[in-house]
Amino acid sequence: MSIIKQSSIFTAFLITFGFLLRYYSVYKSGVDISILNIAVSVIVAGLIGGVGFYLGQLKIKESLAIKHLAFSATLVFFMSHTLSNLLGLYQISWFAYVAVVFIIAFVAAVRMPKMFNKEKYS
Repeated sequence: MSIIKQSSIFTAFLITFGFLLRYYSVYKSGVDISILNIAVSVIVAGLIGGVGFYLGQLKIKESLAIKHLAFSATLVFFMSHTLSNLLGLYQISWFAYVAVVFIIAFVAAVRMPKMFNKEKYS
């Protein structure tokens, strides 16, 4: 699979999981935030995460299966969200959160093929 196709699938998964999980938390908490605001913030963060993943894939030049891309997108979302909560990046700046998404997506693109193809690297 080509790098652009993999990055596009990863970005779609990241945006989908991000939207579903953020909308669910807003819905459950009862906060009055519009769906459009959630969608815009998730799309921007997802696209920047997709760029990070693309650059990581350019460096490693290995493909992943679609189920591994879905797992990677979920991992990137949860790791960036958890790290941003721990460090208080949401209160500091939204750009700090997006930078964390970019960095974690880049690292995931570089490390995930090694994790899923253990027999090749053993």
